Amino acid sequence: MDIKDVDLNLLKVFDALRKKQSVTLAGDLMGLSQPAMSFALAKLRTLFDDPLFIRTSRGMQPTARALQIAEPVQRILEMVSSEVLPSSGFVAEHSERQLVLCMSDIGEMVFLPRLMRMLDSKAPQLRIRTLALSAEQLEEGLDAGEVDAAIGYFPRLLNTSIRHRALYRHSFVCIVRRDHPTIGDSMSAEQYQSALHVAVQPDGRGMSGLDRELASRGITRRVRFSLPRFMGVPFLVAESDMIATVPLAVGRRFADITDVRLVPLPWDICGYDIHLYWHTRFHHDPANRWLRQSFIELLEDFSPADQIQV
Repeated sequence: MDIKDVDLNLLKVFDALRKKQSVTLAGDLMGLSQPAMSFALAKLRTLFDDPLFIRTSRGMQPTARALQIAEPVQRILEMVSSEVLPSSGFVAEHSERQLVLCMSDIGEMVFLPRLMRMLDSKAPQLRIRTLALSAEQLEEGLDAGEVDAAIGYFPRLLNTSIRHRALYRHSFVCIVRRDHPTIGDSMSAEQYQSALHVAVQPDGRGMSGLDRELASRGITRRVRFSLPRFMGVPFLVAESDMIATVPLAVGRRFADITDVRLVPLPWDICGYDIHLYWHTRFHHDPANRWLRQSFIELLEDFSPADQIQV
């Protein structure tokens, strides 16, 4: 093989097939038709003198040769993207670009209002789209460049090509209705365990840390309502004697918009770190750097673990 025969676009096709394991899906990622992808795959097979991907019941599975070159090909593409062809034309003040962020409904409640105020003054034409993805979907989105950054708690995001930075530490608080008949400004362990709870169980994200902490103390909750998201929680609590345990920053937002108040937990429960995530391939991208720095500046004075005002 001679390097003059290697087309960089063929390497991009190879990488897309590795990620999607489907000619059709890889074509969607590349913006190419299925015949064009099939033609490119044929050229790849000739170039490497190997089938590279074999059609199976589980999709297009890589051969031993494909597995051997997968990591070097990805490194080459990342280097070209971040070091050889970096864009220098991004100016936040005039950009009309859409940036895609992954965050939970917690993030949308807590971070987006701050981001909106900053954009109004510094990047009024910039557009934001948010997605709620599992760790597996997020890893694929960051890897493919379909997600610019993520902010939240993703303990299962272990891909070494994905960078992260801790922004702050979440703590927990209870919310109860303002005129709760038995719970005042404080709550005993007995009250916590005897109360009916609204619990949020968003597929292994933030609240799993709380569940582990409670279990380590032998504490169980009498869960009456279990929800996948936080937005329904304060409305159930405000109209019942149920209680809920939520991140402090979220509890404060709930107290602003619904008829609930904050009560400290009977124990000191460890919180969890909120991180900012991005892919190594876009580490030097000007728009991505601007977005990351903006979040860091927005949250540098954010201290949700301050003393609760009851």
